[in-house]
Amino acid sequence: MPESYKIIASVGEDDLRHLQKKDVKEIDVIEVRLDLFSRNYIQKEMKKKLKALGLPVLFTYRRAEDSSVRSYVKLFHEDVEGILKDFNDNANYLDIELNREDTIFKNYENLNYRIIYSYHSFKKSILANEMTNFINKAKPVKKKNPIFKFAITPEDIEETADFLNDIKLLSKSNTMIGICMGELGIISRVFGDKFNSSFTYMTLGEPKAPGQMSVETFKKLRADLFKSPGLAKESKED
Repeated sequence: MPESYKIIASVGEDDLRHLQKKDVKEIDVIEVRLDLFSRNYIQKEMKKKLKALGLPVLFTYRRAEDSSVRSYVKLFHEDVEGILKDFNDNANYLDIELNREDTIFKNYENLNYRIIYSYHSFKKSILANEMTNFINKAKPVKKKNPIFKFAITPEDIEETADFLNDIKLLSKSNTMIGICMGELGIISRVFGDKFNSSFTYMTLGEPKAPGQMSVETFKKLRADLFKSPGLAKESKED
């Protein structure tokens, strides 16, 4: 696993079914995209599999209009209530969308999960003052100091640079994740830590968002983050 700049790896049902413990040794958190699972798997098989893998879990539910991949089925709170109780611990995470009033994770602010408040735009970027407004309006949660994730789609490299510098500025008072989707955003996934983004998102199967890469590809690009006798470790001050 990286010493810093933690890896969140996104999985759907097909991915999780085939994962073994050896497959997740280089990641920090498994993002369970609940919209990419069947009700049956969530309620009957998911708990056992996640417990066997032994990593912190991030539960995320994306509606069809907020995702670049097709969901299995529309879910309701009752469909996920059991699995949420099973993992209600401050080592685990819940993703709550900043730009939506409703969520299937009822009363999330009173649970023990660490909250990641997220905003996604597949069409445009977002300005610093807009991010600040979302942050200021976010509901207070039981576990203080939520994480704020902004994932946007830049028009050009200048917009990517502006966004990442805004993330760095906002990180002075908040824990931030900044992701630029698509090819223009690769730098944000690989070198986001240089702009004080605390996590990056990878995939353990097919990409779950534009620009997501495999953990193995990320390791080739950022060997300095991994402890490995076969990789020369660079100074963190570089």
